This record gives sequence, C-alpha cells and structure tokens, in this order.
Amino acid sequence: MQDLFSCTCPCCGGSLKFEASLQKVKCEYCDTEFEVSDLKELNDSANTIEENTSWDTSSNDEYNEDDALNLYLCETCGGEVMCDENTTSTLCPYCGNPVILKGRLTGGLKPNYIIPFKLEKDTAKGNLINYLKGKILLPNDFKKLNEVKEVTSLYVPYWLFDASVNGMAKFRTTKVRTWSDSNYRYKETKHYQVIRGGEISFEKLPVDASKKMDDKMMESIEPFNFKEAKDYDNAYIVGYAADKYDVSQDETFERANVRIKEGTVDALRSTVHGYDTVNLTDATINYESNSAYYAYYPVWTLNSEYKEKKYQFAMNGQTGKLTGNLPISYLKATLISILSFLLFGGALFGLFFAIMSGNDNQILASVAAGLIGGIVITSLIMVFLVKQIKPVRFQHGAASYVVENSFNLSYKKDIYLYKNVTRTAIPKSNSNRR
Repeated sequence: MQDLFSCTCPCCGGSLKFEASLQKVKCEYCDTEFEVSDLKELNDSANTIEENTSWDTSSNDEYNEDDALNLYLCETCGGEVMCDENTTSTLCPYCGNPVILKGRLTGGLKPNYIIPFKLEKDTAKGNLINYLKGKILLPNDFKKLNEVKEVTSLYVPYWLFDASVNGMAKFRTTKVRTWSDSNYRYKETKHYQVIRGGEISFEKLPVDASKKMDDKMMESIEPFNFKEAKDYDNAYIVGYAADKYDVSQDETFERANVRIKEGTVDALRSTVHGYDTVNLTDATINYESNSAYYAYYPVWTLNSEYKEKKYQFAMNGQTGKLTGNLPISYLKATLISILSFLLFGGALFGLFFAIMSGNDNQILASVAAGLIGGIVITSLIMVFLVKQIKPVRFQHGAASYVVENSFNLSYKKDIYLYKNVTRTAIPKSNSNRR
C-alpha cells in the first residue's frame, strides 16, 4: 500500500477540506480553520507507526505494473481506495474523507505552483444555467430535459511556459483607390511588401498536461490569472480530485510554440497601418530565453445527458468562465436561414432595382444582388449562431499572457511593388440612348 497524506483534523479527527471562499483548510465537523502553512507543519511533525500483521497471500494473484488501478488505505476508516495511476487526490468511497496519495507527489512530479479554487459547486451549476440563455439555435426542450449527472472539481495539470522572443513577419498589403468619369469606373490597386520585426515576452502560457481532459475545452476556459497562484502545498488539494501530468513537457512544446508564434505575429501585425488589406506571407521566431513550469489549475467539470446523448461542460474554477458544446435545433436553423434569406435578399433586390431604374439589365442585376447578398448575409448570421452553440475550440495566439510593456518594434520597412488599374464601363440608361 502507498502512503497517504493525512487529511484529518488534528483537533477532532474529522474530515478536512480546502474552502475556496475562505482560502483556508476547514474541519467539516468542528469548524476549526487552519492556514495552509500551519497544517503543513502539523503533518511534517506527525510520527508514523508501522507494524507487521500481514497474512500469507502467496496463493493470490497480484496487480502487476501494467494494471491500470492501484489500491490505497484510507487513514480515517481503513477502507481501500482504488484509483488509476495518475490520480493524486481523491475521496474515500466509504467515509467520504479526502485523501492525498503522497507517493504520487514526490520528486519531479511535484507542481511548482497552484491556483486554488475560488468558486464552489453551486456556482458551477448556476453558471451552466446562465450559459444556456441566449443560445438561439438551442432546442427548446434542452433546458427542461437536460439532466446534470455529475459535477466534479479537479485540479488539472498544466505545463506553463515563459519565453522571450525575437520575431520577424512579412505581409502582402494593398491600397485601393476608386474614381469614375462619364464613361468608366476605375479601380487602382497598389501592392506592397511590409516587414516588421521586434521583441516580445510571454509569461505562464498554459498547455494542458492531462490526456483525460479535452485540450480544446481546457483552452476555451482560459485565461487563468497567474497573479493569484501560490507555491504548491498539499493542503490546497485537500477535498478535491487531482491528477498528475501524463503529457510530458516535450509533447507540449509544439502547442506552446504555435501560440507564441501566433501571439508574436499578432503584435507585429498591430503595427501595420494605412492599408486596405493585410495578409501574412511568412513569419519566423527565435527564442532568446525560455523556461517551463508545472502547475495545478482549478477546473469544474459538469456531465449531463439529453435524449440519451452525453454533454460535457467545463468551468474555470478561478474566474467562472464556462464552456461546452450544445445540440443544434435543425428546425430552428432551417427557419432562420429561410427568413434571413428572404428578408435581406429581398431588401437588396429592392435597393438595386431602385438604383438601376431605367437600365436594360435592371431586373437581372437586382436578382443577382438579392441572391448573392442574401446568401452571404444568411451565412454570416448562421456562422455567428453556430459559434454560440459550438464554442469549444483551440485559442488563437497568446495575448492574455504577454508581459506588460514587453513588446518592442525594432524593424520596420514598407516596400512598394507594383500597381494595376481596372476599368468598368458605366451602363447607359435608355433615356441617354434616345
């Protein structure tokens, strides 16, 4: 059996739990409150007594290294706690007492930092109710029939990355000018190559280090505020589930590099002004310094079921930001698409019909404008509504983790390449022909 970190009250032997509202450890029976540092001293000074009362179990099979589950003894009731190889904190299924598996928290597995839970279970449930409001494509009966099966608090392992970057980005840009005379409309497009270079620093960019957690969902509940992080101590995870990382630093470098590169390009792009279009053509970054840390971040997960299909939501246990994909009512989507197309397509048809009054191609051009405009506007509306329902996605860039005032533009060059001019004949009205 593995060792457990004592999670019982020194005063009465009751169960302890870290209280997010108090930011202290509290006994659930005698209500005694402990500072994290005081509880650590009590555990460090406790003496352990070992005795040999084992039975002969040579005829029984034992778990081997490949088995997924491990057994631990609860120090409060002596019950066996079964968990997988990555669990570091859980609850005893017999007495409900929180237990921390000390063997999982030694050596290189110990986190550098932890952001303690600030929000409780009721907040997670309330935020889910609010989250469902205003989702136009959500089926009408989802709120009534959706049943929350499980609400779980979990300290999710993250790798955090600091990096100071020297970056260079090239953009293809254009400036557009239009004019007309009595016969033609002219459009002049000037093309440029724009180059920007500079330095920028990022701090504590998080990358999910647990294979159990959906990476897109974990990024969707960002950002976490690292200013509220604490040096890691076992007492913070008392009463909460916690997993150690099973994704190595090396495996997360690629994702960290992508976000840092995107963040650097975004900063350089923000210095490009005075152009009508700006498109990235090439970018490179070089690390002047970088480092990685291991941390626990607080997450609430909510599992629900609707019409025999499971849905999962996640809430940032520090900020309360909640996300999760929802079902789409295809009847609503169809009706909204039809109404939007008729409304905006008809409006554009009428507008073009009035503008081109007397032109030979009046009806044809107006129909084309109505069809194209109606399809484009309807598509934009549907994209917006679907994003409301399906918001879980990888995050772009790393703007939330840029070190304040760290960006410095060190290279700037705008090169004119060429221009082209097109002209379009202005249709003659019937009155002008006569």
